[in-house]
Amino acid sequence: PEGYDDIPAFISDPEAVEPEDWDTELDGEWEAPQVPNPEYSGPWRAPRIPNPDYIGEWEHPLIDNPDYEEDPSIYKFDSNAGVGIEIWQVKAGSVFDNILVTNDVELASAR
Repeated sequence: PEGYDDIPAFISDPEAVEPEDWDTELDGEWEAPQVPNPEYSGPWRAPRIPNPDYIGEWEHPLIDNPDYEEDPSIYKFDSNAGVGIEIWQVKAGSVFDNILVTNDVELASAR
């Protein structure tokens, strides 16, 4: 509603008094402490209107796929002839060459 957002959540304490020993030059301009505003009733929310036709959250039906065939060897490969390596360059001009992929510790140490 109009003007609802103009009501602040906190207001300056109307009963607060500037301390006697307050020095504006040293301490700056005095500001009263903030207290909750009794006229503020929280952020505005639209009123909920009951819907008599609401039957709950939609749940999708489970429908069998007649074309589906289970393949237990879908991830099995005869040969892994290639290796993909993702390299993130931090500086332009970085060169990566002669990458060795092995499970032989002696071969890796010799190179």
